[in-house]
Amino acid sequence: PGPWNDNDMAYQSTQLASWIVVNAGFACLAPRVIIQHASWPGRRPLLERVGNRLAKTETRMAYYPGAAERHALFLEDHPQARLYGSPSPRHLPWTLIADVDPTDSENICFKREAFCGLLCETALEAPDVPAFIDRAVQFANNTLWGTLCATLIVHPQSLRDPKIAEAVERAISDLRYGTVSINAFTFYSAYFMSAPWGAYPGHDMFDIQSGIGKTFNFLMIEGVQKSVIRAPFKRIDPLTVVSRHPHIFAQKLAHFEYDPAWRRLPALLWTAVRC
Repeated sequence: PGPWNDNDMAYQSTQLASWIVVNAGFACLAPRVIIQHASWPGRRPLLERVGNRLAKTETRMAYYPGAAERHALFLEDHPQARLYGSPSPRHLPWTLIADVDPTDSENICFKREAFCGLLCETALEAPDVPAFIDRAVQFANNTLWGTLCATLIVHPQSLRDPKIAEAVERAISDLRYGTVSINAFTFYSAYFMSAPWGAYPGHDMFDIQSGIGKTFNFLMIEGVQKSVIRAPFKRIDPLTVVSRHPHIFAQKLAHFEYDPAWRRLPALLWTAVRC
């Protein structure tokens, strides 16, 4: 929670919608549960904005095996789910399940990964923002299944409060997730491949959750507990559902990675700005 204005709401709702739309929702790092402060005035507006953005986004083919069956299980338990889009054959609607009871620790939203274009939301009461952050960390660690990645979206004005800044740093330390990001889709940690990527240490074959060991890690760092990435609250992002030329940007980025010459940078940056 923080002093978000309309532009902040529009930007962050676009980010959240984009993260769930990526690869039609078939991604290990797609957001599955949003944890909000129950008394934050921006809670409902943010959900409405996410829903509006999903409603304007074309659905994708649900190609992954078992997607329709998993989606049906979530709707069976949550008939109040909001469905967006007019799916074609073999498509699923974008789905938002809000107001999931945080005390229902065995809820399917908390214990099973949908692995499709489906996002859940729950809210926790707390007397202030630092207390909310602490409770959200406890909830994520103790109730949610999986330990791959977690993201904190923090307004820069909130970080000017020493108590909130301290709570955010405490959350980064205490979250039992393999990657913790501040204001950035954890995809970027995996994409650049220099940071170790994988579940929080401690799982075994009898409780596998998000897996064992790390991948990528081109620097060969040993004994890693988690990776942490930080980004500005808002920035130019050429890969969202409202981007006009994401395919062109991705093509130029691939060319740059193949041949990272300075001459390629101006065209790459210009495409990012135009998106």
